[in-house]
Amino acid sequence: MCSPDLRALYRNRYEFGGIDTLELLVHSPGGHAAVAYRMARFFKAHCNRLHVVVPLLAKSAATLLSLAGDRIYMGELADLGPIDVQITDELERGKRPFSPLDEFKSMEFLREYATEFLDYFAFALSERGMSVKQSLHEAIPAVSSMMQPLYSHIDPSKVGSYRRSLAEAEDYAKRLLKQNKNPYAEELVQQLVWKYPVHDFVIDYGEAKNIGLPVVKLEQAHEKILLEALMGMVTHGISYSGFVVAPPSAGKKGGKKQVGKGVPVEVKGKPEAA
Repeated sequence: MCSPDLRALYRNRYEFGGIDTLELLVHSPGGHAAVAYRMARFFKAHCNRLHVVVPLLAKSAATLLSLAGDRIYMGELADLGPIDVQITDELERGKRPFSPLDEFKSMEFLREYATEFLDYFAFALSERGMSVKQSLHEAIPAVSSMMQPLYSHIDPSKVGSYRRSLAEAEDYAKRLLKQNKNPYAEELVQQLVWKYPVHDFVIDYGEAKNIGLPVVKLEQAHEKILLEALMGMVTHGISYSGFVVAPPSAGKKGGKKQVGKGVPVEVKGKPEAA
């Protein structure tokens, strides 16, 4: 989900107009948060209701895109994912993307580690007859000297940069959820950006429902048809963004095509960022 998809959308933007319910079929491991947000805003502006259909996979930036949906239809094996961004640092980490959240999780661990040792030393000293004030006076320097070498490896400028990267997806998600008047917007964003342990964490239908997303189970017959189509494309390595033409209206010979035929599809795109 990157710039070419956004350009394709702009080229076909005149297909969108006067749409009551727009159905967006998504199968994507992610991409750029900014692209997902701009696409989501475009879709919301051109329909009365937006339904996002996820038969199997909508991770990272694709999850962000899904937050624009008034409803998110999920298949039995479908999963969304956290929206912490993925970045690269070829100088120190090589070309493999990583989550800047790793740095904050490391600092969270160090904070808990230091607190545990402070409690331990203070308790041990107080058990040997020292007052609370005396035991803390002795314990604090000991814990500080032990933690200082670990904290010295943290680069404040990088931490600030990582925080801004996370704030981008965080702010986009809040805006999309508030546009839908989701009452759990703040809690949802906190969960999706900060609370899951890894970037690839599986958010299935049950988890999505528990955290307050407007998910609906995809009908089994529809899921079967969509999965067959998607798996055929994935098997042949096809990445596709485009439109599905609705059939003519029932009972009308040569009936006109229904309004709202635009259904962008993202299949097996390689994620480059969040």
